[in-house]
Amino acid sequence: MQQPFEKVGAFYIGKEYDLDTGERLDDLVMYDARDLTTHAVVVGMTGSGKTGLCIDILEEAAIDHVPAIIIDPKGDITNLLLTFP
Repeated sequence: MQQPFEKVGAFYIGKEYDLDTGERLDDLVMYDARDLTTHAVVVGMTGSGKTGLCIDILEEAAIDHVPAIIIDPKGDITNLLLTFP
């Protein structure tokens, strides 16, 4: 049986997190591939998870055959993508 996060066209980002209780919830955070039709930027403080989020989105995009152009001045994402089949 296919899991909800394995649907083509829906990017699995993770699970919801309750800031008040500090607990992870069972609700999935999904991103519709149709929303990836324009530019995007990810910003945040050092250590906030920007690279991890970008890698998740790019991996899901590659699985769904969504083209991507990556500008990665530090090379963090580019080096990790070399290991992606």
